Amino acid sequence: MRVRDHIAISTTAAVISRRRLGRNAALLWAGGVLIDFDHYVAFCLQEDRTSPAAAMRYYDRATVPEHWATRALHSPVAVLGVFGLGARLRPLTALGFGMVLHIALDVAHEARMRNVRAAALERDRHDCQACGAHTADVDTHLSQQPWLLPSYRPENVVSLCGPCHVLAHAPGRRAA
Repeated sequence: MRVRDHIAISTTAAVISRRRLGRNAALLWAGGVLIDFDHYVAFCLQEDRTSPAAAMRYYDRATVPEHWATRALHSPVAVLGVFGLGARLRPLTALGFGMVLHIALDVAHEARMRNVRAAALERDRHDCQACGAHTADVDTHLSQQPWLLPSYRPENVVSLCGPCHVLAHAPGRRAA
């Protein structure tokens, strides 16, 4: 799920919980948004650059190499660590719940996207919709997405071979 979607959902959760959590609602928000800082750290380690804008472009590519740091804050150890600290410093419990919210959104998003991708591949008979190739590397590309919050409509996903998928992510290009 995109960072802006996490920001919107975490902001809504913080606003809704403000009456119950008071100032700690900001920690709920922080847990839901700042957990993605691990992606930025991984980018800095892999690319030896510190530009946040470059990091956003990096994670918008067709394929992104995995790095252990990409999921460091998403790990059960990190979340349990925050809840453990929350036992001593009560406000940190809200931070932990924000992290859990973020992870739950990621898990639900990936499950729904798996289903959409499978439906698109079946619809397209595993053929690249840009060049017509029918090869083992035909995968899916999210060709259209609302600016805010994801859509899980198969019409927004197109089947592309590896080279066409890389082209679809090139600056100024759109998928077939």
